[in-house]
Amino acid sequence: MAIINISKHISYKEANHSDTATRRGIKNEPNDEQLAAMKVLAKNVFEPLRVHFNEPIHINSFFRSVALNKTIGGSRTSQHCTGEAIDIKGTNGITNKQLFDYIKNNLEFDQLIWEFGTDKNPDWVHVSYTTTQLNRKSILKAVKGGNPVYQVMEVGNVVEEPKTTKIVKKKSTKGVIAVKTVLNIRNKPATNAKVVGQLKNGLKVKIISEDKDWYQVKTIKFSGWVSKKYVQLK
Repeated sequence: MAIINISKHISYKEANHSDTATRRGIKNEPNDEQLAAMKVLAKNVFEPLRVHFNEPIHINSFFRSVALNKTIGGSRTSQHCTGEAIDIKGTNGITNKQLFDYIKNNLEFDQLIWEFGTDKNPDWVHVSYTTTQLNRKSILKAVKGGNPVYQVMEVGNVVEEPKTTKIVKKKSTKGVIAVKTVLNIRNKPATNAKVVGQLKNGLKVKIISEDKDWYQVKTIKFSGWVSKKYVQLK
């Protein structure tokens, strides 16, 4: 089956490449949910940058599987694992500061990080974009030996904790997982919630409740929340 590119200027291979994953034999492929998030980030952040500067932009890191992220010592809550974050560097005379400033002043984003370097230019730029909540427009600076390492430059939007929603209990019904690869099952009905397992395509599940765009399902091994769009009702 042919793999569709993430965007006009990002290939699937480039978005998932990792020397560490290759060297250690770690599988680093997004599921449908993560792939969708990557395409949204590329559309709203990477491609506008690429068009504005009209020069290639190097991708240090885009998607990371949980196993890869753990191996390289990444944060347990890293948005790279949900496909919502990308690390980039300028090429052909475009500085990382120019990328940073353009994103800051012109684009929507969740988190923008000046990654180490000097006061004049970061070593690379980290930027994330989400559709699961209001993008915070939080701006940080990573400082070697700093306490904390990630220091706040601008707070950005204050995102309120979501109000408790009424979960509709229902008579249990049956469904079938319908994805191209695997589907994350989470401990809460949110794409940034903790992943408690993965469900294969075609797996039969019992639906015990729902909350907006999510089903709470049970299998022999797992119990948790999945996106409704990847479940076919029987």
